[in-house]
Amino acid sequence: MTTFTTALRLSCTGLALATAASAVAAPTFEDRPVSKTYYVGDYDTTNGVYYEFSDFEMVPGVFSNNGHGYIDNLGLACGLGNDLRLSNIYVTFDLAGTSGSVNDPTVRIGWYGGAVNLSINGARIWANNPGSIPATLGGCSVNVTALGGGCGLLEVTGTVNTISFGGQEFWVDSLPSWGTPDDECDWGYEDLAPTLSMPTGTPFITDGLPSKVRPIQRMDSSIDYSGTVSVSLANAACNTGQELNVNNAVVSHDLLASGSSYENVAWAYGYYGGYINFEVNGDHRVYGTLWDLNGQNIGGCQVHIVPTSNECGWIMLDGVVDTISIGGQELFVDCLKGDEFTPATPGDVDGDGDVDVDDLMALISAYGSSCSGCPEDLDGDGDVDVDDLMILLSNYGS
Repeated sequence: MTTFTTALRLSCTGLALATAASAVAAPTFEDRPVSKTYYVGDYDTTNGVYYEFSDFEMVPGVFSNNGHGYIDNLGLACGLGNDLRLSNIYVTFDLAGTSGSVNDPTVRIGWYGGAVNLSINGARIWANNPGSIPATLGGCSVNVTALGGGCGLLEVTGTVNTISFGGQEFWVDSLPSWGTPDDECDWGYEDLAPTLSMPTGTPFITDGLPSKVRPIQRMDSSIDYSGTVSVSLANAACNTGQELNVNNAVVSHDLLASGSSYENVAWAYGYYGGYINFEVNGDHRVYGTLWDLNGQNIGGCQVHIVPTSNECGWIMLDGVVDTISIGGQELFVDCLKGDEFTPATPGDVDGDGDVDVDDLMALISAYGSSCSGCPEDLDGDGDVDVDDLMILLSNYGS
């Protein structure tokens, strides 16, 4: 596949501003099932936004109605969760007609070859690739800038009533609303001395978080002990204040030792080339680039790389994190954060935080049945029996 290393920035002029636009939900596709497939003439909604599929313009003036779109979660638009793939099909999002016109929307896109169709407020163009999109379109000025990894950001300044995309190997997703550089960090390295430089083997603590500098493993599996982790004020991870410059070394954080495991973990990065070491919960990996982390399951956590610029973005993890480490050659990290993980109470069948008569009745109703992954199977052995009942009763009232 051909990869696309540009983002689209559209600055609309001559359009009235919509005061309520910022409250409109974005088309995230999280409410659509993975593998749902669409053909020309099909329509659907996501987060209240209506979208409809029609013919794709293969070459100027030649249209095809044989393509399809479908929902997947491969991360090929470098967003989180589900996205929409377009394979020789065209999709139109009718914002004004359903959820309301949108002011300054941002959309993630992934391009991996083939022609592109784009329309804003009814003005439609065909292009060989995203970099060939003309400088003006439907009252908008268009600027193409690099983002990398096949992904891009389509940023529109102004009011958008309708927006359409078409492609042959083209993905669409919305920009996640959480995990932005403006969010509060749990660990931002602001308490470290601004002149601090640590060789491999150095333990340190930042805001109560036990940490250590470790040697980096090269692609040939040899170990390099020569690197350092130092405090930087370069804002190379696109945040504010202090950050860590990880130079041919690994920085490791023990979240569990700070008092809790964490979930929904996000870590800001600035990546400027070279191979990457990444470890979650003791599961250590070595990759040729940061982009290779995207979509991997490491240490029981799904990893997402969510870029916000050509060099910067977020490493986000779905799952429970006890320990986390990253190493690189030209790498900066900042703003590590997450939610403290509270394990479920054994016997809490209905998930309301306690074990009571409702849980007991639910287990009795399922007693004697075989199931896989059902909440009544408390010991996970594939059936609901006396062992599950004893687990519930031992925690009853908690």
